[in-house]
Amino acid sequence: MSGTSLRILIADDDAGDRRQVKRAMQRAGFLCEYAETGSVEEALDICEHRTFDCVIFDYRLPGQDGLTGISAMHARFPDMPIVMSTGQGDEMVAADAMKRGASDYITKAGVNSESIRKIVDNAIEKAALQHRVRQQQEELENFARVLAHDLRAPGAAIQTYASRIADRIVAGQQEQAREYAAWTVQTAERMNRLIETLHQYTSADAKDAFEPVAMTLVLEASLANLRDLIQESGAQVTSGDLPQIFGSAPQLVQLLQNLIANAIKYCDQPQPRIHLGASQRDDRAWLFSVADNGIGIPQGQCLRIFEPFIRVAGATKRKGTGLGLATCKKIVERHRGSIWCVSEISAGSTFFFTLPEASLNPGDESPPSQSDESAESLNVDS
Repeated sequence: MSGTSLRILIADDDAGDRRQVKRAMQRAGFLCEYAETGSVEEALDICEHRTFDCVIFDYRLPGQDGLTGISAMHARFPDMPIVMSTGQGDEMVAADAMKRGASDYITKAGVNSESIRKIVDNAIEKAALQHRVRQQQEELENFARVLAHDLRAPGAAIQTYASRIADRIVAGQQEQAREYAAWTVQTAERMNRLIETLHQYTSADAKDAFEPVAMTLVLEASLANLRDLIQESGAQVTSGDLPQIFGSAPQLVQLLQNLIANAIKYCDQPQPRIHLGASQRDDRAWLFSVADNGIGIPQGQCLRIFEPFIRVAGATKRKGTGLGLATCKKIVERHRGSIWCVSEISAGSTFFFTLPEASLNPGDESPPSQSDESAESLNVDS
């Protein structure tokens, strides 16, 4: 990952050792934004308010040692890559650090451009792999629950209706047989919608080819897919000037389609109004916004809505599986962007997401994760 921009936290009470790490990182080709601290408590507090690509923890820190800090850091931020630095190459200490959540360790005497590049790259890749494994385990558990409940229920209903249809036909009760047949069709349609939603969610991980994509055409395709819903609701969908970005056109169509459909579905106004805007950032990315006049999202729920199968208060009265926004999150992160929401009950919501500009090639520097400013807005359920 040398040549890329990283956020690094150095927890070491020796200013000289911190400078040594920064020099080695610079010589290794890393472009870094640093935060520095000399205590475990302050390191944990910093991480509560900012995200980092890697934390370098000294083995010996005032108040608590580095191992205690690693345990606390890993427990609170399990996806944070942690490298322990030590003044001595003690394999026992290194093994203990690994057990407590460190991805790797480095001796202070061995800090140089080559070693720091290898250690940091490996720590970030290992943490990313562990994060994906945890996500997949959670998804498997969720899918098992859906298959055991959400699909079993309509399947059992169809079986019951089919049995009653047969009984009514034998009894010559044709009208009741037709009624049960209609219920059977409706139940099968609900099952098909759930299966399609699950397919969309899992397909968001597909390795589609990325290329320059005109977001104007993506919006047109999304609106074409939603034509019936838009006409039925009388929704008004507008947009400002939209750029070209670098990504997968089918996945981006699904992204806008989900956001616009949700804005229409969760609106109690006589006419749903949705506006798509875009503004260029200074980090080779575009910031998009989808604003609506819907029912809004309860305070404190703007983070949870992107979790699979989560439906917040007020949403359960409407049909849905709780996978629409989770699919959006997958698609945006697949494009190395971030997605978040600012909302107010009865005053509508605005969903923000970032996407890479069209000139960004796969081998170039990837767009950074969500900025501190947008991270703060995650907690502003105004």
